Amino acid sequence: MCIDHLSHATAVSVGDALKIPELRRGVPEVLAHEAGLANEIRWVHASEVSNIASLLRGGELLLSTGMGLDRAAAGQDRLVRELAERRIAALVIELGSSLRVVPRGLLRAAERHGLCLIALNREVRFVEVTEAIHRMLIDQGGELLRRADRLHRRFTALMLGGAGVTEVLAELARFVRNPVFLERAGHGLAYHARHESDDETALGAWAAFSRGLATAPEATEERVPLGGEESWGRLVVLALDGPLDGQAQVAVERAVGLIALALMRREEEDHLSTRQRGDFLLGLTGTRAGEAEVAARAAELGFSGAWERLLPLAAGGGDPRTGPPGDVAWVAVKRDLRLSLDRARIPAILGDGEDGELLFVVGLRHAADRERVAGTAVEMLREALTRRIGSAPPPTVAVAGAAAGWREAGLGLRTAVAALEAAGHEERRPWHDVTEPSPDRLLYSLRDSADLREFTEQRLRPLIEADSRGRGELVRTLGTLCDNAGRRAETAAALEVKRQSLYHRLNRIEEITGCDLSDGDVLLSFHVALRARRFLELA
Repeated sequence: MCIDHLSHATAVSVGDALKIPELRRGVPEVLAHEAGLANEIRWVHASEVSNIASLLRGGELLLSTGMGLDRAAAGQDRLVRELAERRIAALVIELGSSLRVVPRGLLRAAERHGLCLIALNREVRFVEVTEAIHRMLIDQGGELLRRADRLHRRFTALMLGGAGVTEVLAELARFVRNPVFLERAGHGLAYHARHESDDETALGAWAAFSRGLATAPEATEERVPLGGEESWGRLVVLALDGPLDGQAQVAVERAVGLIALALMRREEEDHLSTRQRGDFLLGLTGTRAGEAEVAARAAELGFSGAWERLLPLAAGGGDPRTGPPGDVAWVAVKRDLRLSLDRARIPAILGDGEDGELLFVVGLRHAADRERVAGTAVEMLREALTRRIGSAPPPTVAVAGAAAGWREAGLGLRTAVAALEAAGHEERRPWHDVTEPSPDRLLYSLRDSADLREFTEQRLRPLIEADSRGRGELVRTLGTLCDNAGRRAETAAALEVKRQSLYHRLNRIEEITGCDLSDGDVLLSFHVALRARRFLELA
């Protein structure tokens, strides 16, 4: 389907207004800035107030008899400058009742500031002029809306006929006779449709526009909403092949709504798809179905390929700028990850967890492939995240053990999800192996225990208070000693202090706590308290 190009509704210009009988009777004469005859009139205003500029919004045809005009040249210059800054269409002075001629200071100011100045050599009825021009504006606006409605119906027919965003953009470019650009916020140009100019010229114009260069063509644009206050990006038309008019703006406004719906539909379909797969993965542990039945269901959801073992992974947390994996911004990330796994011929099924985690199970041809495939999948996730959202730190990824079947994979998934939050407090690494025992995960699981809190307080409170009064070095020194298993030479090197300074600090710790740091049990108790402190709200 092709949209026939409708003749564009022309705006009412100053030149058009001078042709109406109501103004022709005044014998209009252009005295300054004749180029302003092409200016578009948005409204007509009659006033004799000297500070009228502050009440105008731009595009007005201002009618005046000059009654309130300042007689001083400086005052006339100020008025003209303010009117020009407001970008009014033109200033029309009626001669006769107040002024016999246009003051020379007003004329010079109009030329200096680029304001279209017109004199009426005979008296006219301002109310008749105003009504006549307003009727023209209303008629033009009505025709503009009627044509826009026809255009909207054509766009809708395109979408209902199975066309996508690219087809709508191509028809919009044909209609406005200029290239159209769809930009994804934060990701650059997503797609463009050219008109007469070739791709190289169109993209060059876009580069100039996006960089804000003075050489960029005139543009009209609209935000592409994503829902609520969020924005997917913007739709832009550049006046590269011809001028833009009022209908171009209305056409963009009509197109942007349908484009937003099409984009949201795709996002919503993908979002629902990952939710459905997430429900399947979360239900593995409670299902009564046999392995063959569950495998068939997984195949229906897109898991295909040969495998000997199943590897469960969970991703969550991450940088607040990226949001959790369950956010709509992650839809494209998950889409890219799925495509990357498909291209690598790694069987996979991805879904959303109950709290927005990303769950996925991948197939291993051999159990020995666990570490290699886990690393590959995590790297693909990181690449998709960088491409779609940005370079913020990736989420925490927990990897369970290789499972012999779907039910076992479900148990592994739940173990990985449960380990995510604690793993987020550990040292950052590409992925966390939840098959390895972790003191941090154990302590995290006990973070609500009153006994653990009391134990940590008893061990560390004296040192925390001493640090608050001193240079804040004792807790850090003790932590470094524990991390180095009590080896003092390695501790001094890690802290970058001399041994005598280290011995002085350790003596202070022993004096304050009354403990012997050479005792293995004492050192262990401090180590446990220091690691538990990360999960407790201790000052």
